[in-house]
Amino acid sequence: MSSFRKRVPESQPKIPPATRLNAHSAQLLVSTGVPSLDDLLGGGLPVGGILMIEEDRQTGYSNTLLSYFSSQSLAAGHKLCLVNADQEVDLKAQLPGWATRNTVQADAPVKDATSEAMKIAWRYQNLPRVDGDDDANRQKTSGSSTSEAAEIPFCERFDLMLRIQPAVVDQAQVEVLDGGRLLRLASSEKYGGDMYQCVLDHISSLIDDGFSSLKPVAQNTERNILRIEIGSLGSGFWQGSDSLAILKFLHRLRGILRYSYAVCMISFPAHLYEDSGTRLPIVRRIEHLCDAVIELESFEGTYASPSDIVARQAKSGASTSQDYHGFVHIHKLPRLNSLTASVGRLSLLHTGGGSANNLAFRLRRKKFSIETYHLPIEGGVSERRVPAKDDPKALRPGINVGGIGCGSTPGRKDPLEF
Repeated sequence: MSSFRKRVPESQPKIPPATRLNAHSAQLLVSTGVPSLDDLLGGGLPVGGILMIEEDRQTGYSNTLLSYFSSQSLAAGHKLCLVNADQEVDLKAQLPGWATRNTVQADAPVKDATSEAMKIAWRYQNLPRVDGDDDANRQKTSGSSTSEAAEIPFCERFDLMLRIQPAVVDQAQVEVLDGGRLLRLASSEKYGGDMYQCVLDHISSLIDDGFSSLKPVAQNTERNILRIEIGSLGSGFWQGSDSLAILKFLHRLRGILRYSYAVCMISFPAHLYEDSGTRLPIVRRIEHLCDAVIELESFEGTYASPSDIVARQAKSGASTSQDYHGFVHIHKLPRLNSLTASVGRLSLLHTGGGSANNLAFRLRRKKFSIETYHLPIEGGVSERRVPAKDDPKALRPGINVGGIGCGSTPGRKDPLEF
C-alpha cells in the first residue's frame, strides 16, 4: 500500500482574499494599489516583506502612494495598522475612493478598435498594458469558494478625485497610531519616550492576534492580511533610545514579518540624512534592512527652491497631463524565497523596453502611474507645426498664389497641399 496521498482541494489551505501567488517563486503577493508599481515589484508586494519609498524633496508624491496602499487595504477587507508620528490622521479626508467593476463597465464608453489603432503607434499597439482598463489589472482571486470573496479584485481601480465613503472606514479594521496617541504611549514609563519600541510592540501584538504563520488555524479557515503603513519613518518627530534605533527597529520588524501574514510599506525621508548633498552611510544600511526600496525624485523638489515651486504652482498652465513629474529609481527589488528577483521575467515595463534607469511617474487628476520615460516632442505639443492656409508664408517657395504646383491641374486644388 502506497504511503502517498493525493491532495484534494478540500484539504488545501485557502489563500487570503485579494492575494495571488507569484509564478516565479510561489510567494504570496498583495497589491500596493498602483498597478504599475505592482509590475515593478514582480506582480505585487510579497507577504512578509517591507517596501520602503524614499520620499522626494518638498513634495508629497510618496504620501499619494501611501494613500493608495491604505485604500487598497480597505477595498480588499484587510486589516490596516497606520503609524504616523508627524501628523494627525483623517482617513475619510485623505484616502481616495474607488469604483466597482460593474460601475466602470456601465459608465465607460464603447471603444472603437479603428480609432484606437489610429491613436497608438503600430509598434506599441500590441504591447501589454500595465495601467490600462484590461481585466488583467483587476484579476479575481480564486482562493475562496464563496461568491463574496471571489468578487474581490486583486487591485482596485482608484480615483484621486473621489474620497472614500465614510461607511467603508467605519466598518473597516483599522488601528491608528498618529502623532498625539503615539506620543502619549511612548511617554509612559514602559518605553521612556522610545517611539520605535512602542510601535514594534504594538505591531507584534497585532501579528500574534491571528496573523502569525506559526500558529495553525482550523481546516477550511480563510486567513486575512495585516497591512502596516508607517509614514516618514526616521523624521525629526521620531524619538529613539539612541542614534541606531531605526536600524534596530527595522531589523526586528523584518524578523517578525517573515513568519506572519503581514506586509509593511514605509516612507523614509532620505533627504534628511545628507551632508553637503551626500547621503550618510546609514541610509545604505537602512536600505539593506528592507526587501524593496524605490526612490521618487521629483523635478520640482530636486532642481528648484521652495519659492520657485510656489511660483510655478501659482502660474496657470505650468504643466499639462503629458508632462512627467519625476524619475523613479529602483534601489532594491524583493527576492523572498528566491535568489534572484522575478521582476525581469514578470515585469511588463522591463520587458516592454523599460529599465531601472528610465522610469518616470505622473500624477494626473485621477491616478498615479509609473511609465517608461520618453523625451518630449521637439517644440512641444501646444506649438503649431503646420502654418495656416491663409498665411502667405505657408506657400511653398517658387509657387505664387494662383500658380500651379507639382501634380496639380489648372483650375483644381493642388493634391499635395494639406
